[in-house]
Amino acid sequence: MDISYAVLSGGQAKRFGSDKTKALYKGKPLYLYGIETGLSLSSDVMLISKDSSKYQPYLKNVQYLQDDLGEICPMSGLIKVGMSAKYDDIFILSADAPLIEKEFVKFLYSSFNNCDGVIPVINGKSYTLMGFYKRKVLLNMLDDYNNKNFKIIKSLEKYNIKYINEDIIFSSGFNDTMFTNINFQEDLNKLEENNG
Repeated sequence: MDISYAVLSGGQAKRFGSDKTKALYKGKPLYLYGIETGLSLSSDVMLISKDSSKYQPYLKNVQYLQDDLGEICPMSGLIKVGMSAKYDDIFILSADAPLIEKEFVKFLYSSFNNCDGVIPVINGKSYTLMGFYKRKVLLNMLDDYNNKNFKIIKSLEKYNIKYINEDIIFSSGFNDTMFTNINFQEDLNKLEENNG
């Protein structure tokens, strides 16, 4: 697949209490799960953070990019990805979603035709940080960003986005555990208990 693959790691860790992307799950930092999945799928893998130096020593074949726009929000990371990606088809993943599956990325990509993006929806929640976008969608977010409109889902209203609901996802053999986001230490503890 000729795709770019980006892991966003730009949060302030206010809820978790420390840098959750470097918290260990099964002995490995959370962010590394998404990166490893990306390396198995793409020749253009990126990690975007406000402070990329904290991820040293750097892995081979990964671009460590500084999110140097002023506001701390996911949209700024998406814009940086749009500016830096090698390919026009771009998969975005939040660094706090360690259970992403390679086959699920391929599944979403199979629906990424005649549209500007493909986003999974589980229980009414759109997972904007676990989906595909055309580069132009990410680049054009700069207008919203400059106008202090930081809501990604609102910015997407002007595009042809395919929303894939849970019925389709689950009937294709995937389950809801993949959509686990780690926001609190308790989330990580529960993940360890259930998947240890």
